[in-house]
Amino acid sequence: MSYAILRFQKRKAGGVVACECHNERKKEAYKSNPDIDVGRSKDNYHLVKPPRYTYKKEINQMVKEAGCKVRKDSVMMVETLITASPEFMNSLLPEEQKEYFSMALDFISERVGKKNILSAVVHMDERTPHMHLCFVPLTPDNKLSAKSILGNQKSLSEWQTAYHERMSSRWNQLERGQSVVETKRKHIPTWLYKLGGRLDKQYEEIVSALSDINAFNAGKKRDKALELIAAWLPDVEKFSKEIGKQQVYIDSLKERIGQESDYAGRMRDEKYEQELKVQKANQRIFELQKTNQQMERLLKKIPPEVLEELQKSNRNRAKER
Repeated sequence: MSYAILRFQKRKAGGVVACECHNERKKEAYKSNPDIDVGRSKDNYHLVKPPRYTYKKEINQMVKEAGCKVRKDSVMMVETLITASPEFMNSLLPEEQKEYFSMALDFISERVGKKNILSAVVHMDERTPHMHLCFVPLTPDNKLSAKSILGNQKSLSEWQTAYHERMSSRWNQLERGQSVVETKRKHIPTWLYKLGGRLDKQYEEIVSALSDINAFNAGKKRDKALELIAAWLPDVEKFSKEIGKQQVYIDSLKERIGQESDYAGRMRDEKYEQELKVQKANQRIFELQKTNQQMERLLKKIPPEVLEELQKSNRNRAKER
């Protein structure tokens, strides 16, 4: 499945300069993100050209003209990441990619005001084309308020729905993933990691038991292998069911890690550091997928009639409890 991707990151004053350096390619080297091919940076292009001087100077001028009150912890800018799943984005012709980003720009402009957009730059020098769009969160009544524009979690879900509707009107193969509000969770549950580790261990025991079976011990060893499989099956079914529920989130996370792998080198604020820790921790999701695929391969090796009998036996035991 392919997904239309839209993400927001609030930037306080301390994060603006680093953000600009990355977006406008003002560094000579990008050790924090080896995916950046500086030889292809010439192919990057703007749909909204950046300020004549710097993001920071332009923001300060806009805030001054609006007469806004600014606190030390005020959100001065919102950075928006716009892209789609790699397989979809890389299948588009260059002119179609530009059409995609232009449509997304129109969508954002309608909601935040075109005059508030600082820059919209498309990066063609990384693995998947994507656009960084930065805007100053000024409201129609001249208040500096990212909260008023982006809203709470429910409002962000509505943003995602509206964005998907807009983009899928042109590319109907694009899906809308489940939001945090809809799934009622921000991260993969801890118990799923623990269950995955236990299943890995059981998998190794089963494979070992099956490999020990020969003509001389077939009966005894076969019974042991079937006993291990019988104990293993209920957890496999539980694990596979939960992985299926989480698949949209997993796909989204893969894209996020791929697209934003250089954020560590350019973001220094405390909030981002916390988010980075969460993001790194969630890379363990890939291990869960590997475990699930491993389970599926083993299940295919078990004769259907044996598997059916074991599942029936497990269901009967569950009813007796």
